[in-house]
Amino acid sequence: MESSLAQEAKVIKKASFGEVFANRQFLFLWIASIFTGLSFSIYLISETWFVIRALEAPSRLGIIMMLTTIPRVLLMSIGGVLADRMKRSHVIFISNLTRGLLVLGLVLLIMNDSMNLIFLGIFALCFGVLDAFYWPANQSMLPTIVEKEHIVRSNSLMQTTNQLSLLTGPVIAGFIIKFGSFSGVFCCTSILLICSSILISQIRYPDQQSKETKKRESTFQQLKEGIVYVKSVPYLLITMATSIFVNLFLVGPLNIGLPLMVDQYLKGDVLALSYLESSLAGGMVVGALLTGALNIKRKRPVISLSLIALLSVFNIFLSQMSALWHGILLLSMAGVCLSISNIISPSLVQEMTDKHMMGRVQSLMATASMGFVPLSFALVSSLLSGGIPIDKIILVSSVVLTMFVVLVLWRSKVIRTMD
Repeated sequence: MESSLAQEAKVIKKASFGEVFANRQFLFLWIASIFTGLSFSIYLISETWFVIRALEAPSRLGIIMMLTTIPRVLLMSIGGVLADRMKRSHVIFISNLTRGLLVLGLVLLIMNDSMNLIFLGIFALCFGVLDAFYWPANQSMLPTIVEKEHIVRSNSLMQTTNQLSLLTGPVIAGFIIKFGSFSGVFCCTSILLICSSILISQIRYPDQQSKETKKRESTFQQLKEGIVYVKSVPYLLITMATSIFVNLFLVGPLNIGLPLMVDQYLKGDVLALSYLESSLAGGMVVGALLTGALNIKRKRPVISLSLIALLSVFNIFLSQMSALWHGILLLSMAGVCLSISNIISPSLVQEMTDKHMMGRVQSLMATASMGFVPLSFALVSSLLSGGIPIDKIILVSSVVLTMFVVLVLWRSKVIRTMD
C-alpha cells in the first residue's frame, strides 16, 4: 500500500513539472531569464572591477552603486503601476533592449579610451531608471502566465536557472577580463540583453487588465489603491519591514565588501572575486533545487526568516575570512539559505495577491526594501572613508541583522502561525 502511494506521489510530482514545461509562454520567459541573469552577473562584476582596477577608484564604488539604486527606489512604484496598466512583456522587452543598446554605447567609449567615472555614473543612473520599470514587470509576470498551483515549482525552476546563470556569469566575466578586455566583456553583456528582449517579445498571453483598470484611473489613484491593499494584509507589512532591514544591513556590506576584501586582504585578482561570487550562486542553485524537490507548503514565513538569520551568522564568519577557500565555503552555505528564502517568501506573496494588483504590490514591496539600499551603500562608503575596515563593517552589520530577525520571529504571531 505504502509503495503504491509513493509511486502515485511521484507521478503527481512529475505531472506537475510536466505541465510547467508544457507552458510555451513560461518557456520563453524561462529562457529569457537565463540570458538576463547571465548579462546582469557579467555586467555587475565587470563594472565593479572596472572601477577598482581600470579607473583606480575603489572608494567611489559605493557611489556608482548608489547611482544605480536611487532612481530604482524613486521610480519603482510608478513602474509597478505601469506593469498593471501595460502588458508586462512589453515593459520587460523595452527595458532589456534599451539596456543592451546602452551597454553597447559603453563599449564604444571604452574602445575610444573615453570612459571615465562621470560617464560610468551616467550609465549606472540610466540602468537604475530602467530597472525601476523592469523589476515590477518581471516579478509580476510569472503569476500571469502560470497556474496558481504551479507557482512554487515555477519559481524554483526559475531560481535554479537564474542562479546557474549567476554561477557561470562571474567566471565568464573573469576569464574575458583576464585574457581579453573590458570592451569584450561589456559587448558580451549587450548581446545577451538584446537576445533576452527578443525572446520576451515572443510571449503571448491575455491582457491582465480588467475593464475597471482600462478606465485609466490616474497613476496616483492606482498607486493609492496598491498602498491600501498592502496595508490590509498584515503579512505583507511584516515582510516589507523585514526586507528593509535585510537590505540595509546585508546588501551594502556584502556587495561593496567582497571585491574590497579580495583586493585588500586576499591580494587576489578578478578570478578570485569571480570564484567567491560563483560560490554564492552555486549555493543558491542547490537551495533552489531543494526547494523544488521539497515543494515547501508549511511554516514558510518561519523557515524564510530562520534562514535569513542563519545567513547572517555565516556573514559574521565571512568577515574573518583569511583564505579564499574559507569564503567559498561560507558563501556556498549562505547561498543555500538565501535561495530558499528568496523562493518561498515571494511565492507566498504571489499566491495571496490578486493578479490585477500584482504589479503594484511587487513594486511597493521592492520600493520599501530597495529604498534602504542606497543608504546602505552610502553608509558603508562613509564608514570606509572614515577609516573603518570593511571586515569590521560586515561583522557589526551581520550581528545587528541576526538580532533583528530573531526579534521578529519571537514577537510576530502572524509569522509563527501562518503557512
